[in-house]
Parts: sequence; structure tokens; C-alpha cells
Amino acid sequence: MMTGNPTILSIAELFNEECVYRVPIYQRAYAWGTDEIKTLLDDLKRAAGTAYHLGSLVVAGRGDDQNRTVYEVVDGQQRLTTLYLLMAVLCHGDDDRAAGALTAWNMQLEYECRAESYGVLLERLRASGEPNQAEDVVVQDGPSDQENEEMETMCRPLLDGYQIIRQYIATSEKTSEKTSENRIDLEKLRTNVRVVRDELPPGTDLNRYFEIMNTRGVQLRPQDIIKARLMSAVSSAADRETIGRIWDVCSDMDHYMQCLATPDERTRWFGEDWSSVPPIDWNQLVGAAGSGDGDGSVKSFKSFKDVLREALNEEPLQAERQTQPGVRSDDEVEQYRSIISFPAFLMHVLRIYCGGESDASGDAKQISLDDAELLRVKVARIFSKAPENSEDSGDSDDSASAEDNAKRFAATLLKCRFLFDNCIIKTRMDAAAPSDATEWTLKCCKENKKERSYYLANAFSNDCQQELIMIQSMFQVTETGNNHKNALYSMLQWLWGVEAVDGFAFLQRIREYARERLERALGLESLKDAPTEKRQSRIREAVSRGVGTEHFIFNYLDYALWVLLAPVDGSAQGEDVPVVSIFGADEPPTIASDVRTQWWEYTAQSDESMQALDCKQFRFRYRNSVEHFSPRHPLGGGAPDNVDDFGNLCLLTVQENSRRNNLDAMEKIRHFNVGQQSLKFQFMVGQAQKENAWGKPQIEKQTELWVQLLDALSMASRSR
Repeated sequence: MMTGNPTILSIAELFNEECVYRVPIYQRAYAWGTDEIKTLLDDLKRAAGTAYHLGSLVVAGRGDDQNRTVYEVVDGQQRLTTLYLLMAVLCHGDDDRAAGALTAWNMQLEYECRAESYGVLLERLRASGEPNQAEDVVVQDGPSDQENEEMETMCRPLLDGYQIIRQYIATSEKTSEKTSENRIDLEKLRTNVRVVRDELPPGTDLNRYFEIMNTRGVQLRPQDIIKARLMSAVSSAADRETIGRIWDVCSDMDHYMQCLATPDERTRWFGEDWSSVPPIDWNQLVGAAGSGDGDGSVKSFKSFKDVLREALNEEPLQAERQTQPGVRSDDEVEQYRSIISFPAFLMHVLRIYCGGESDASGDAKQISLDDAELLRVKVARIFSKAPENSEDSGDSDDSASAEDNAKRFAATLLKCRFLFDNCIIKTRMDAAAPSDATEWTLKCCKENKKERSYYLANAFSNDCQQELIMIQSMFQVTETGNNHKNALYSMLQWLWGVEAVDGFAFLQRIREYARERLERALGLESLKDAPTEKRQSRIREAVSRGVGTEHFIFNYLDYALWVLLAPVDGSAQGEDVPVVSIFGADEPPTIASDVRTQWWEYTAQSDESMQALDCKQFRFRYRNSVEHFSPRHPLGGGAPDNVDDFGNLCLLTVQENSRRNNLDAMEKIRHFNVGQQSLKFQFMVGQAQKENAWGKPQIEKQTELWVQLLDALSMASRSR
């Protein structure tokens, strides 16, 4: 939303200006989490070598008693604060130019509603790249303990954001070749990335402007343009209406499509049972009205601008208003949420529509899985022959081609969304549960013939339903953002290509993809036929990188441990439990028995003072911070020299890690609810409790155990 007075600034210019950006009291505090921060960092990482426009920063000019230039931030404060935290991390890194960038940093950032607590923390981060703990921002000999505790709580989101950025940078630098494509370069960030500072005219009622912008403002989104192009490419009113309805139903990612479709659409699109895969044939999707406008008139195209204007003037789809008679809404206690936004989902559909070729890893290369690319040249080719205005519609050959393309894409979108609804996990949020207790669900819509309504049932049979949830959620907590979900694309691509979806075949496909990802993460592509010793040496190197160890390795190991241990926990000790094909062979390797034996030993410990281990309750959560069980900087002395080895590492939430990262291992056990943590963490706890110690010998034992297991898992696809 432009105001008429924009200034384009590089990041260097933004931070070098001697000015203050003040976030007013009516704005919320800093609230970005892992997904938003990583999405921004991914975008900035790809900005290497080219100009990149980050977006607009809407401000109002102000002055204060010290005659400083002060800008009140009306829109863009979350992005600005994240940039501030990123610069604080980079300016205290190893880059030779970091000191110069820090010297040229003249801009200040203030939050009006949290002036003291945020001010102390932001200034310390800029000056020294520290602190790591919220308690470091308290003012000694000043506020009371209660006031200090409140300050710590207020600063927590900033510290969490800082930790997420610092770990992202560390991971990028340790796992890449440090090329410009794989890391955020400070100098290129300062010179190539630009923002538009849009200054409001003097006298603007900021509270009113902010209210209108956030509650009633209409922004022209890329998906609106795509929708308008599709609709303007077809000649029939019935076709335009069908494309519009398909788009509206598919764009609401948080409700099942049957809930949003009309009774006629449900039968026409999803069959008499409301649960069949939609046809690709356009005439079936449109129905009898699809042959024309029904009045014998000559076909005519509406201009792109006319369709766009109509689309933007329509009220947005409201699921509760669109719900049709005879179809109940989701239970009020539970809310289902998609793991991906609609614009990002469109990129997956575009890949499938364009028939993108796949490389050896199974990832199609032709269309990016970044929704920022939605309107780029590769996507525009779908509409390359579509008329841009009504005068262009005279070329019948070009119009026919564009019309066919638009219909085919709409049909592809509907089928892909059906496959997504019925075969891909969603999150289920219980209103009575805490916010971090998200559960994963895999349901599909079924018709209730007696009541002519629908109900949600398990999507697959019991022999594979739970493992499908586990392996999909494993990928979701690894690929947390909206973009670059390569695992999701691999699943949708496979689903698109089969005539009927068999649950076990689907599970096998995801297992194969996961094993290929593991092999790449461990650097074993060129060592397929190498001796065991050489492979395991490479694995040790890949997994013992401290915070630079790839998160996928941790998550895949937890998935494998769940497969190995879940049946054990429900069986008598010592009973021979078969391991279903995770190793790709009838006979599991010896290491599988070793892992189960150790688990039995750890869970058999009967001392009531020990923390209980629990495999049955394990679920994948957004544990996205690498934790050193024995800390790198312990409060009471030096760390073991193998502190960065894999046996000493696990994943925790950022908040858990930042609060307790300096406690020694035995103290951490007392502070954590161990049964709610990752299975790898529980193994470390089990060994520490059994031996009443955690140090170099215990770390070595754990590292060797996991190196052998990961080697066996990575070899699975070749032993089948």
C-alpha cells in the first residue's frame, strides 16, 4: 500500500542512517517464530549476486527532544526487527568486514511499549552479539524481582528469534561449501537487498490508518492475478464460474473441500460417495452447462482487467458462510490446519501441471517450490497465449490454446487438492490443550448416507496409518516453512501418478525417499560400495558438527527409533519383534537388536528418583534447536573435548534450549519432562541414569551406537 513518498534504501543505507525507528504502542510486540524467520532468511540467502527487494516499510516522520530523525513504524516492524537481529548476528561473526559494518551501524530501533526491556537487549545485541539468556537483560540494583521476571518474559521472543537466526547461520556455514548460494554473505546482504521506505504524509491519523490497513485493506496478491488470468482465458460464463468455484474451494486450505462445495459440486466432483478422485475431464467438472452460455450467443472473452476487478470486488470466501445444508462444520473443540499455504501449494500444482522432470534425488527442477516465483516467466507460459484484453480475443487458435490450458490447470488444481486433503497430514489443535501440544492427523471425508452429511475417518488402514503420520510429520518438522517442501512434492507427485492409492505402497515410497535423503545428508552418495569402515568414518564427520549437524538426521533417527521401539514397548521383554522393512530386508541387522536391548535396560531401571522414558507417547514436535547434553560452556568447569560429537547432541525447542543450555547433563535431566522429548534425548538420559554420569566415555558410546545404526539405515535401499 504505497503513500506517494517512497525511498528505496539498501540495507547498508538503512542501517547507516543516524535515525531511530520507533514501534508505536498500538503495534504488537515482536512475534515472529521459526517459520517466518527461516522463510525470510531463505529469501535473503538466495539474494546473493542479484538485487532483491524485501518489501515496504511504512513509516511516519517524527522528531524528539534530541533533534534525532525519528520514524514511527506503521507497517513492517516484524521484518525490520528480524533484520536488526540478523545484522547483530552477522556483525559479530568471523567475516572480516563485520567490524566495518558494525562501525557504520547508526540506526536505532525502539519499541514504545517495551522501551526499557527491549532497549537494553537490542542495544547489547548490537554492541556485543550477546546475551544468550533472558536473565542477562535485567537491571541490577534496579527493578524488583517481579519486575525483572516480567522483563525476561517480554524479551523472550527477541531472544528466541536471535537464537533461531544464529543457529541458521551456523548450520548454513558448517554444512555448505560456503558458496554464495548456500550462505548469507554480510556484504551482499548490505548491498543487494533493498527495502522501500514509504513515508506517510504529515497529519495522517496513524491509528485509523493502521486499523484500515490491517482489517479492510485489499492487497493484490499473486494468486489473485493467477485466478483472474485463468478466468479471463475462457469464453463461457459456466467455465468461468467453474474455475472460480474450484479456486475458492481449493484456496481455503484449512477445511476439507466437501465442506465448502455445494451439494451438486460434491456429487459432480467427488462422486456419489463424495470421496472419489475428481475427474480431469472438464465437461464432467462443469456439468451440462459447460457446452456454452445456454442462450445460443457467440462465445466472448472477458478482459483480464474486468475479471480481476470482479474477483477483487467479491467478498472473501468464509468457510462458515459457504458450508452447505447437510454438511456439518468441523468440531468446535478441534481445528484442522494445513501444513502449507495456498500460494505455496500452487507451486506444487504448477510443477505437476508442467510435468517437471526430476533429478536423481526425486526433486523436480523445472518449477521452483518458492511462492515468490508465482508470477515469474516459467509460470506465465501457461497463459502465454491468453488474451490480455478483449481486443486480443479475435485470434481463435491462440484463444483455444489458452482456454484449454486454463481448464486443464483448474482440473489439475482440484485433483491435487483432493489428494492433499486425503493423503497428507494436517495439524489438529485442541482448544483445551497448550499451544505446543499440536497433534498430527490424517483423515479423509466420507459420506454419511443416512444423514447426507460427511464424517472424518482414518485415511488408511490400521497397518500403515500411524506410520504414515509419523514419517510425514518427520518431514514437516524438518521442512518447517511454506516453501521448498521437497518431501511434500515427492509425495504429491507419486500420488498423482497412481491409479489407486494403496496405503502400504504410499508408505514404501516415502520410506525410499527418506532413505535417499539420509544418504545425501550423510554424504554417502559416492561411497555406495565402500568398505564399512570408510562409510562410518564419513558418517561420523557428517553427524558430529555441533549446531551445524543437519536437523533431518536427528529427525530421521527419531523416526527409525520409533519404528524399532514402539512394538517393543507393547511386547514382553525379550520377545522377538520383527522390524517391518525399515531396513529393506527380511532380517534386520544386529544393531537393531542392540538398540532394542539398550532400551529395555534403560526402561527396566526401577529407581523412583529416575526420570521415566516413554516411547509410546513420542510425537514429532518443532524441535529446531541443536542441544549439547553436556554444555559447551558449563557453569562449573570445562567441557569434554568431544562435546560436538553426535552422541552429545539432540534437538529441543529454541525456548527449552536457550533457558537451560549451560546446565550440566545430570542437572538437565532434573529440569526436563524427559518422556516428552525426542527418543535420542531419552537414550542419552537412559545411559546417564544407568551409569550416573555423563562425559567423554558416555558420548563416545552413544556416538558409535548411532553411527552404526545410521549406516545400516542408509544401506537399506541397496539390501532389498
